[in-house]
Amino acid sequence: MNMTIENSEDVKPLGQDVICHAPKESSPLLFIEPAGELLQSRHAFIDWVASHRDVLDKLIITHGGVILRGFPVRETEDFGAIVGVFPSYDGDYLGGLAPRSQIAGKVMEATRLDKNAKIRLHSEMAYMQSFPPRVAFFSKKTAHTGGATIVADTRGLFESLPSDLQEKLETHGVMTVRNFAAPTGQLEASVPHVDLRGWNVAFETEDRDEVTVRCKERGLEPIWNKDGSLTMVNHTAAVVKHPQTGQKLYRSNLHIYRVNSNMAGLDPEIIQRLQETQERPSGTFLGNGEPLTEEEALQFTTHLDKQERAWQWKDGDVMIIDNLQVWHGRNPFEGSRDVQVAMLG
Repeated sequence: MNMTIENSEDVKPLGQDVICHAPKESSPLLFIEPAGELLQSRHAFIDWVASHRDVLDKLIITHGGVILRGFPVRETEDFGAIVGVFPSYDGDYLGGLAPRSQIAGKVMEATRLDKNAKIRLHSEMAYMQSFPPRVAFFSKKTAHTGGATIVADTRGLFESLPSDLQEKLETHGVMTVRNFAAPTGQLEASVPHVDLRGWNVAFETEDRDEVTVRCKERGLEPIWNKDGSLTMVNHTAAVVKHPQTGQKLYRSNLHIYRVNSNMAGLDPEIIQRLQETQERPSGTFLGNGEPLTEEEALQFTTHLDKQERAWQWKDGDVMIIDNLQVWHGRNPFEGSRDVQVAMLG
């Protein structure tokens, strides 16, 4: 059930050409839909986004994100025009965790991770020192069954943790270990585990020296293994302040991306084989090298499970979220699915 909020003071500046509503079940997202035929023209809609961008910026902060539904967004080019209205993320995705490729301009695939896997709630690029403040998604083709996007408002997560755990996070930060396989061919259409990608695919080069340079530019420590694989170690803050609101927010995969954990419900045989062959298995630790205890990890997942909300994509939907305040993920699906993504400033 939806709650119409078109008379709310924060949405009034959007004008009479749209209707705004929010799901009643405390979803952090604000849905915005056309109120008539005027914005069914692609040109008129892009102009509307551009002329109301300052209002949309504020709504993304207030609600954690917006979903533009029912507008003339059908192709990657349409999505590219929308995200082109917003400032771009000034970094890139080289060495990123998700198996994905560039489509056009700043638009990328969401992921090629196996469709049977549930992608747990996360902040985009939480394992990197540099990360996009906002992330935009476009559902070009919705899955026939499943594939719902999951979201969660994380603005109360840090405060929900015991004081001693809060202190640990702020004092030690996070150390992340990630692995890439020895050079492989092109990215497979479906990837059973992120650690099976070759480092040449993740960094878009066959030159080890170039990879080393790119790692160091991003604050990553590259470790080259005897079998030709690559291990990367990096340190990040576990808690950051939101640049607009000033609120402290937890930003890490520390609670789920742990050695011996299966964060996406992947094939356990693949997990075991990787852990047996990797010289330094992938995982996330406190900055002093200690893992979270099971009890500590449960503090995070208990809160996130309560906050998790699912909503079904419709073809043409565009979602823009505040990457610090709202986390996202994906449920497993059947059939084909084409969701695209762009990193925004």
